[in-house]
Amino acid sequence: MVDIREPNSTIYVDGYSYREVFAGTEQAQPKLGTTIVTVTYGDRLGYLDQLVTDALGFSEIDEVLIVSNAATAPIDQLAARWPGRVRLIELDENSGSANGYAVGIEAALASGAEYIWMMDDDNTPTPAAVQLLHTELKALEGVHGRSLVAVLGFRPGQQEDIAQGVPTCFATQLPSSYFGFHFAQIPYKLWRRRPWGKRTGKPAAMVSLPFAPYGGMLAHRSLYESIGVPRRELVLYVDDTEYTRRITANGGYLYLLTDAVIDELEDSWNNKARTSNIYEAFLLGNSDFRAYYSARNQAWFDKHVWLASPWVYQLNRKIFNALLSHFARRRNAQERLALLRRAIHDGENSKLGMSSTYPLR
Repeated sequence: MVDIREPNSTIYVDGYSYREVFAGTEQAQPKLGTTIVTVTYGDRLGYLDQLVTDALGFSEIDEVLIVSNAATAPIDQLAARWPGRVRLIELDENSGSANGYAVGIEAALASGAEYIWMMDDDNTPTPAAVQLLHTELKALEGVHGRSLVAVLGFRPGQQEDIAQGVPTCFATQLPSSYFGFHFAQIPYKLWRRRPWGKRTGKPAAMVSLPFAPYGGMLAHRSLYESIGVPRRELVLYVDDTEYTRRITANGGYLYLLTDAVIDELEDSWNNKARTSNIYEAFLLGNSDFRAYYSARNQAWFDKHVWLASPWVYQLNRKIFNALLSHFARRRNAQERLALLRRAIHDGENSKLGMSSTYPLR
């Protein structure tokens, strides 16, 4: 856990040093409402400004805790503008989202946060999301218990299949799938490519998921205490998949509320809307280091966490890699294919941590 120290003092945790920036000791007082935890880097002050401004307009939100992964923007001005309601923790280097959120969750728990709402720095809550998530979580806690349930805001850009009304059994990754591919879903995917298969309906109001992106996840502190913090060695990408999987693996429940829309201010680097399939999304994405960590960690998760049947996993792996090679030849992306193969090898062999070849920037 993170100790509450004097303002602006340097703290060392798990090999990382950081400085907590705030104006007074009132930050150590227990919170009765919700603390938003977000992680930022680079110059993303415009996104953060909107997130903070929107969030603090709701009575349910006590404070916004920002972890800066060596951000270049003057984020301290947000803490100065909202004294006692915006809390800033500055890391000396960009350590990745996994460590950033780990630091943020530890700090929120140490300061007495009752509820923690994880949020990406380029997302902002809507009135519907704030009201629905808090109301439904209270109701679900009465059914499952506070430490066994979390609710998730809806981000259509991250959950495209669900947004299009695809049945949950096809919109989620089946056990032993590989990068989301499972041969049992091929007939449905072929059917969807036909004119009559393109019809979509309204998604269910509440969808039970095995795991999800943790941007938009709200839960009581007891749930976070039970599942710990994200695995720092995953660094970036899929850290949220592994983290939220712990909820359901421990007998808990994770519910997506599709009417609780969270505004997305920026598209993902490999948004499939720009390409026709997942293979092209990996092959044509505009960032090598993002492709590396995403592929490495997905390969690790699929083999070491999500595998249920070895032969099903191996069959899915073989077909996926064959299709990946096919699309690499078709799109003249052999260099990116080589990067992905190295990433997959590293992930399957649990070679995690920060890569010297692909440092974060």
